[in-house]
Amino acid sequence: MGLGDRVLRRGRDVRISVVVAVYNTGKYIEPCLDSLLAQSLSPSEFEVILVDDGSDDGVTALRIDEAAAHHDNVTAIHIPNSGWPGKPRNVGIEASRGEYVYFLDHDDSLAPEALERMYDMASRNKADVVIGKIAGHGRRVPTTLFRRNYESCTLETAPLMESMTPHKGFRRAFLDEHGIRFPEGRRRLEDHVFVIEAYLLANTVSVLSDYTCYHHIARDDAGNAGFQAIEPGGYYGNLREAIDIAERLTDPGPRRDLVLRRWYGVEMLRRVSGKVFANLSPGQRKAMYREIRTLALERFTRPSIWEPLPAPARVVSELLRADRYDDLVALAEFASSLTLRVDVVRWEWHRGRLAFEAIVSSQAPDGRPALTVRDGVALYAAHLTGVSSGASQGRQRATAGLELRLRGADARHVLPLELAPSTAEGPLTYQLRGWVDPSSTGASPLLTGVWDVFLRLRDADAGPDQVRRVGSEHGVVSAPPPPAALVGSTTLVVVPYVTEKGNLSLDIGEKTKDLVSAIAAGGPSVVAVAPVSDGSVEVRAEVPLHVSRRLDESDLRLTSVLFDGVEISAPLTAAPGPQADVTVLEASLPELAASGRLSVSWSPSDRKRLVPLLAAPPPAQLSAT
Repeated sequence: MGLGDRVLRRGRDVRISVVVAVYNTGKYIEPCLDSLLAQSLSPSEFEVILVDDGSDDGVTALRIDEAAAHHDNVTAIHIPNSGWPGKPRNVGIEASRGEYVYFLDHDDSLAPEALERMYDMASRNKADVVIGKIAGHGRRVPTTLFRRNYESCTLETAPLMESMTPHKGFRRAFLDEHGIRFPEGRRRLEDHVFVIEAYLLANTVSVLSDYTCYHHIARDDAGNAGFQAIEPGGYYGNLREAIDIAERLTDPGPRRDLVLRRWYGVEMLRRVSGKVFANLSPGQRKAMYREIRTLALERFTRPSIWEPLPAPARVVSELLRADRYDDLVALAEFASSLTLRVDVVRWEWHRGRLAFEAIVSSQAPDGRPALTVRDGVALYAAHLTGVSSGASQGRQRATAGLELRLRGADARHVLPLELAPSTAEGPLTYQLRGWVDPSSTGASPLLTGVWDVFLRLRDADAGPDQVRRVGSEHGVVSAPPPPAALVGSTTLVVVPYVTEKGNLSLDIGEKTKDLVSAIAAGGPSVVAVAPVSDGSVEVRAEVPLHVSRRLDESDLRLTSVLFDGVEISAPLTAAPGPQADVTVLEASLPELAASGRLSVSWSPSDRKRLVPLLAAPPPAQLSAT
């Protein structure tokens, strides 16, 4: 279908044009196309422009042509191979007729209401740029930016520099007014050049954070363009172009520093630190170091650029500027070896909630800590000599969370933890405390399944965020796991347990661990039988189980087996016992049952059989109380 035909068939009220640069995408184009065709906007309100950058795989070009032939709002354009997304994106801009132009990568996808929600926000705020929340699937994505909605913001009022990819909507008239286009040809950071110019010229930027719009996906063949290795000379030559734009559009001062700080910290210091630097070959390391140091001394000259950065970045900056290459390599190896040690000291039930307490620290295998307390101040990599205290001194506030991940599914909850740093001289440790309420985590109870327990520590002064499984693989579980529990208004079965590798997990709804085995593994039960004047007997049992409230109708029953085929049973009342890990069960049986063998059974509505929870000697062998 020709461009003129497309305009005639589509109509004129196009809200958003989605431009997708396509090259040898193969099967990975399918989720992208499916997500576009499933948008909640009417097909007459948005268009899809697929620009094929000279694909030669024999599949991609045919697939996008097929999509265009079957959908009036889809256009396929073919151009000679240019080598990078800049050219096809520019072609897409010129072909677009929407009020806004949105850029989607060919191996990513959009959520069903993404275009509608982003357009509504952009329209009501007359935004020049609109950013929808991005979720990463094997890809690094912004997090701080999407903690809340911003109806209208600027570089100074929101962390926009955290998001430099082109996955945004731009008002077409705004792009034309300022002549904003992507640099073309085979090059890197073309998105930074485009985005920074838009940020600096925009009157209003809107950020939609309460709905995940964009799914940034790592391909299983590692074919994403962003995964390709960089060539230092060309890469930092391209970065200079972005810096030129920032300096052209800003005066020396806080705004320019804010922009340069992001590039200095992420594109430069991060590449000469940690695993990124340590894993390079000696030749690659040296080449990277030379390019970055040259650029740092040439264009990043004001201390106000790096002084607000966290301690690890300031230390790397000081070593870089002092030409201490060997120390940078040693620091990178140290930083890349740091792991989070989690020592669980408390993990117990309290009124239907799990109380969690742990001591955590970030340290290398040889025991050297990331942060050391000296004279009441936390210092990063204190073993380094010749580093100023101003560079190594920690200034940031750490935060932590308990992260529950549903095994085999993409579901998780992060629960905040109280964090208290140690003040004693020596390695810095944190004491963490928090709660897990399985019956009301988030807006509803945890889904049925196995939830693995992780701990997330965000301490910029100790290095990048660290996430570790809670257990013996990365620390010590000195506190025993709590017993099974019946919690919540709908009697949710929760079985905390330790895996074969010594890690903590929660089984919700008896997915793999049943209540029977959990109680049996909790140790012996205490059973007492007392005669009653009416000829019946009262049975009282203390079992290793936690209940959050009194249960009068709990699917728990007491059964007395008199002999084969003859049983007498009665409902049990369950109530919190003298300790949090004990439940008191009480029932009344006919006197005849005194000669039988007792068992307690759990018979939830989704089971047809009774399962013995505990067995006791016949009541006649017990002392009545």
